[in-house]
Amino acid sequence: MNVNSKSSRRIASALLLGLMLAGCASGPSAPPSPELSQRIESARTRGDHEALATYYDQQASAARATASDHRKLAKTYQQGMAVDPKDPRGGGTLPSHCNVIARNQDGISAEYEGLAAAHRQLAKQAQP
Repeated sequence: MNVNSKSSRRIASALLLGLMLAGCASGPSAPPSPELSQRIESARTRGDHEALATYYDQQASAARATASDHRKLAKTYQQGMAVDPKDPRGGGTLPSHCNVIARNQDGISAEYEGLAAAHRQLAKQAQP
């Protein structure tokens, strides 16, 4: 096994660990599928890594869309609801809940963008 192959395996292992940790941090989302884990473990070629980069780009886009949706919900709660902040049901905290979710999704999006960038780098180093 050459140094480049060892380095690629090490990076792929780190990416898999990062994906698993990102899944844990993202809340109630589904864990990585066995298929995705297999794709990461077996990624060797440029095409393999480019496909993973595309997948992570899509995940980042979905997280950005979720963040945007929650920002809109926060505004809706702030503007459209006559909420009594003393209400024991917590109606006054609804905008802040949405804003927290939006910030979390922004962070998740950034992590997916990092994974995509790492796979693009691996694709440059990989054999066709």
